[in-house]
Amino acid sequence: MRSLRMLAVLLGLGLACSDSGGPVELPGTQLHFVRQDPAAPPLYAARDSFWAKVGEGRELKLYYQGATPADRGEEFLRFEVPGDGLFRWPDGSLFQPGDSVLITVTVVDPAEFVFQFEPSGLAFRSDHPARLKVEYYHGDHDFDRDGDEDAVDSEIEQQLDLWHQAQPGGTWRATSAVQFSELDELDTNILTFSQYAVAW
Repeated sequence: MRSLRMLAVLLGLGLACSDSGGPVELPGTQLHFVRQDPAAPPLYAARDSFWAKVGEGRELKLYYQGATPADRGEEFLRFEVPGDGLFRWPDGSLFQPGDSVLITVTVVDPAEFVFQFEPSGLAFRSDHPARLKVEYYHGDHDFDRDGDEDAVDSEIEQQLDLWHQAQPGGTWRATSAVQFSELDELDTNILTFSQYAVAW
């Protein structure tokens, strides 16, 4: 029975990742969002903001809680905007020298690795994109949610990606993030804002 279940999951992964001539795109109902492990420390903050400015590289980090609620613990998200990364405002107008914009990152659900980036529609230069890094060390590694961690979960982990949803309620698109499985980390370039998630 276990071998049949493993075969079914692996076949499903193979179909989802087959080369269709472009990035994988799925409705949210077919996407599996990675959850926080029930034993993971709580988030230090589920929302933070920073001013990105033309000509200055800046970044935002989100953390787990440390030893006390007032302490920052391990980092789990980092968002970097290079000084020459800002391109277009949400209304389509170009950024000018000295312009700055308030960027806010919100953890949509503290139990899942799903993040809202605002202002929605903000665009970055394709030759100098923003960069998103998410560490899922404290994610639930029982990815198939069958009550144990086994070979199926190891196979699923290799399929994890950072997915982007351009419009609320729309389909999700895989970003082809770089995975550092030994670090439980995914890195990807960001060209525009809305929602991002660690999923498979």
